[in-house]
Amino acid sequence: MEKYLLIVRGRPEPDLSPAEMQARVEQYRGWASGLGAQHREGKRLRTNGVLVRNSNSVVTDGPFLEAKEIIAGYVVLMARDLDDAIRIAQTCPLLEHSDLEVRPFLDQN
Repeated sequence: MEKYLLIVRGRPEPDLSPAEMQARVEQYRGWASGLGAQHREGKRLRTNGVLVRNSNSVVTDGPFLEAKEIIAGYVVLMARDLDDAIRIAQTCPLLEHSDLEVRPFLDQN
């Protein structure tokens, strides 16, 4: 088994009610639970952040933070190979409102 990162790219959408957000969280939890040991971790990210360009440059405002393809979160999972990771990603309920980028870890340790 190899380790893969699913980068959750959020799509612009209206604010969700607490009930709608809870329903999405429960869908995700059910999916993750169904994967068992293959699901290692998954987290949402806050929408604020900074871009560190080099040791002397920190940017706190700009189009990178306002881009349409906001990184909304991530999922770490184990899969046999890239095809298996893609198959798993295609079953994720987050796809209803997000895009998932599937990336293998370089170092499998």
